[in-house]
Amino acid sequence: MSEASRNTVLVVENSNTQARIITEHIESITPFDTMVVDTMDGVEARLADSGNDIFIAVLNLNIKGAPEGEAVDYVLSRRIPCIILTSTFDEAIRNRFIEKNVLDYFNKSSREDLEEMVDLIRRIHSNHRIKVVVAEDNSTARKIMQSLLERLNFTVLAGKDGAEALELIRANPDVKLLLTDYEMPNLDGFELVSEVRKTHSRDQMAILGVSAHDSGAITAKFLKRGANDFLKKPFEVEEFSWRVTNNLNELERIRSIKDAYSRDPLTGFFNLSSFLDKGRDLFATAKKRGQNPAIAVFNVDSLLEINAAYGWDAGFAALKKTALLLDQNSLGWSLVARSEYGFFILADDADVLKLDLGAVKAALASSEIVSGSNRFIASASFTICKDDAETLDTAISRAARGLKEIQVNGVNSFSFV
Repeated sequence: MSEASRNTVLVVENSNTQARIITEHIESITPFDTMVVDTMDGVEARLADSGNDIFIAVLNLNIKGAPEGEAVDYVLSRRIPCIILTSTFDEAIRNRFIEKNVLDYFNKSSREDLEEMVDLIRRIHSNHRIKVVVAEDNSTARKIMQSLLERLNFTVLAGKDGAEALELIRANPDVKLLLTDYEMPNLDGFELVSEVRKTHSRDQMAILGVSAHDSGAITAKFLKRGANDFLKKPFEVEEFSWRVTNNLNELERIRSIKDAYSRDPLTGFFNLSSFLDKGRDLFATAKKRGQNPAIAVFNVDSLLEINAAYGWDAGFAALKKTALLLDQNSLGWSLVARSEYGFFILADDADVLKLDLGAVKAALASSEIVSGSNRFIASASFTICKDDAETLDTAISRAARGLKEIQVNGVNSFSFV
């Protein structure tokens, strides 16, 4: 089973009330399922029956059959990451379980801790899609960092010096995080950061400088060269994990802000400005290759009448339903966007696009749309420009004019222009 298909959180808790609070907190703000057990026998049975579905476990240290945290050892032996929840936690217990490579520990009576725990669960589930490069010439330090990152479910690529790490990044341009030592042969940490920043900006890749040197100058130089953060060796496991996580969370926040400017908030598709920015290059490249890309404009019929009859939320519901159907049929399309003028699609083949959009139109016409207490049927029309338009802008204009003409004359229509 792939990492992405594992979507169950195992909750090991002997208090029914506390188990309900934990599971409701997880299920209310994540797409994950939960599975609750309250004894060591239950842990063994569940992992025997459903272990392949579980990607992480949240455990109370004291349960029937495992009063000293033995369940943690058992779950870890099954290569399932563990989070500890407890109401009392002293330094000795902390050190004992950190040494066992549990992910983290949280106070189960604290709402703030529960929220932090859920955020960590969500991060662990998504980390398998994230590539991280470690640049470290000391084999022991390299293996320690690699092990800690793999425990956090990252895909880790390790280089024994800066030059090797740079080659790994060039071969994997989707790397999201680089951890680099300062002193290395061939290419030191400062030089590596400078080279990486030529191709990867701060909002594309986070860089964490690492060094045993106790010097503020080292930290400052890393930051000036383009690092996002700095970590001094030797480091605490918790500090390492939280700095890595915080830097990646910052990348996600930046991406979310950018998405807010580039996407239609109603449907999640690109907005028209982004469609033009991205689509002009795609269109021009296709033309240079001798291809004749197709542009379609697709929109719900009589939106103003729907709004007047059922309220404006009904019009939004019709557009969301249309967006869902378009997304389900978008395999092979180059680009999709939405603006107040309708949905815009760029594809390679006009005839294939006609079949795809015809399927969407038929599905919409046979689907009941729900908005509050209202239920209604909507239709849509579309036009495809397959003429030899020289530019994307020309093709969009032709398709938009064509759609306006056929919608004036009727509904549930189609035309080539």
